[in-house]
Amino acid sequence: MALANRSISLTLLDKVNVCLEDFGDHVMHLVFDVQGKVDIKRLQQAIQLSLTQHPIMSMYLEMSGLQPRWVFHNKQTLSQLTLCELVSGVPPQSAIDEFMLKTFDYQRVPMVNVRVIRHNTDTICIKVSCVPIDGRGFLIYVEDLLAIYEELRLNPAYRPHPGTLEQRSTKALVSYFKIPDVFALLYYGLRHQITDSRTAGNWQVPCNISSELKPTYYCHQCAPGTLATLNLFRKQYQLSFNDVLLGAYYLALYEWIQPQSDGPFCVLNTYDLRRYEADNAPDRVANYSSFINSNIVLQPNASLLQAALAVRDAVGQRKHHFPGITEGPFIWPLLTFLPFKLGSAIVKFLLKHRGEKIPVFTNVGVIPIARMLVNGKPIRNVRPYAPLEFPPKLTVTLATSGDIISFSVGYSENHFPTDRIQQLFKRMEQLIRATCTNPATEVA
Repeated sequence: MALANRSISLTLLDKVNVCLEDFGDHVMHLVFDVQGKVDIKRLQQAIQLSLTQHPIMSMYLEMSGLQPRWVFHNKQTLSQLTLCELVSGVPPQSAIDEFMLKTFDYQRVPMVNVRVIRHNTDTICIKVSCVPIDGRGFLIYVEDLLAIYEELRLNPAYRPHPGTLEQRSTKALVSYFKIPDVFALLYYGLRHQITDSRTAGNWQVPCNISSELKPTYYCHQCAPGTLATLNLFRKQYQLSFNDVLLGAYYLALYEWIQPQSDGPFCVLNTYDLRRYEADNAPDRVANYSSFINSNIVLQPNASLLQAALAVRDAVGQRKHHFPGITEGPFIWPLLTFLPFKLGSAIVKFLLKHRGEKIPVFTNVGVIPIARMLVNGKPIRNVRPYAPLEFPPKLTVTLATSGDIISFSVGYSENHFPTDRIQQLFKRMEQLIRATCTNPATEVA
């Protein structure tokens, strides 16, 4: 590997994600069933080769010095690591839960680990660190990993084309911005920062007091047909998929929290910086996703249509005002010009000061199951799992696979009862199905 003897600097979003490790486990999981049995030896080989195709996954963080660096693991050490394990003879869900709660030292092992659970079918669980990649990058990585596995089935001598690290840099986006954008970014960034500081305390998800963390993951899959009815509804009212889902999240949270304030109410949303790129831009296993806040006013009897329209206007206004994240202009100098220990301490303080009060809704996008093959057949029963956030933070992740919409969350059961989490997701689905099937109906 030509790159193996050097290190590289972190992108701004990498540095932000290092800071975010203090607020949760900061790992993502994808769980799915396959048809036929998995060849464990071949999957292990595919994972090793994927580290060549996506070299960032084979690196670790060196935290010494003024700024952290990405450093390659020793090639010989990598070749001796077992990155895939087979588990059988235990209840499948127990094996899944145990793997998701298992921690790895990413200073010593690559950023990916896999478990295969053998029962009446084979289930694959993939775990990655969130520091080097975002949700969309994770899906790109899994698709490429499975493609390597399939190529090895047809040709054991197959080797993927080695990847580079240059595509990870957010400098690739510079050409899409103009000089006037800088002034808009600074002006609206400060303006929105002040707005969000004021609205952050208008509501907060109820959280039990407990000194013990009980990590738990939960994934809710909506009934088949929900996606089709939602798409008809959103096209009728010129709404995006995210407008409707985020509107449902707002309403379900409002019923749970029952805030005393009249609002506006703030939610942190996914904001994909790759939207600025041309259609032929390469897929990037990188952190290109940032966040943007939306603030909307809700009434106790608000309909899903009203909430979705309010979300559309709020998010659209922010995207129109400036091309980037609210905190970007302020975090960048802290993490770039100050020693990282000092800069990150300030950023963590700012995140904790306001961020704990704001619910989060992330959208990792469409999981391309038609292109994700194992033994020549598409994967099935796909369950994406969001990172676990330490209470009182609550972060819900949305994904679609085939005709299934999934909501997932990582949380502490001692702080957020599981039945309350389940009720939140069921209510979101109920709002969507009732409203999108009959838009004139007000869902009580």
